[in-house]
Amino acid sequence: MWNDMKMKQILLITDGCSNKGSDPVQAARMARAQGIAVNVIGIVDGGDLGSAGRREAAEIAEAGGGLSRIVEAKQLAMTMHMMTKHTVQMTIQQVVNKELKQLLGTDAEGLPPEKRTEVAEMVDRMGDEALLQLVLLIDTSASMHEKLPTVREAIRDLQIGLDVRKGSHKVAILTFPGSPTEDVRVLSDFSSTLDLNKLSNDLRAQGGTPTGPAIERALQLFQAGAAQQVTPYREEDDRDGDMAAYVV
Repeated sequence: MWNDMKMKQILLITDGCSNKGSDPVQAARMARAQGIAVNVIGIVDGGDLGSAGRREAAEIAEAGGGLSRIVEAKQLAMTMHMMTKHTVQMTIQQVVNKELKQLLGTDAEGLPPEKRTEVAEMVDRMGDEALLQLVLLIDTSASMHEKLPTVREAIRDLQIGLDVRKGSHKVAILTFPGSPTEDVRVLSDFSSTLDLNKLSNDLRAQGGTPTGPAIERALQLFQAGAAQQVTPYREEDDRDGDMAAYVV
């Protein structure tokens, strides 16, 4: 069971409010219903998202069962890595608590301190081993022009962080708007190795901010099964009985 856990995430990077297309909060709600967490990073750099932008970022993340952070551009790389890792662990913790409830009638908080520590260590280990499918949604509207070089570097750093995980991963990159005539562009379909040269050449700022259609397009990628060929991480020992060890 645990070796086959598959984490699905959307990581939205933007610097403002959606101003075109469908409701991004509703799209995030659809993602959550499909078991896909939606995280949002709002970038500020010499300015501010404004109250509407901050509110929208928080609402999208809440609807998508994810996290929301407002950061300066220089903090982007670290924030992307930490949010991705934390959301995986958060999802696993929810699964573990459900199993504990069924076995013991309590979640991890109800265990003795030494058992809680063991559960926390197991969640951390499982987070490193879980299969990860991640869609990066990058706002390439005109206001992002000065921030895109930082976004490129942050994605490079994220790739390095993912490569050192024990678990397999696949990442897709979508930009919005895609072009003057399309809301969303699939820059890179699901792959365990990103084409960073293509990424550097193809991130161009232009147009408005169709956040809702971008989230919906990400869902289509997941639904198409583009990431189904990930090979799960395996160890010789079978951990299916891990929860039984926490009977008190």
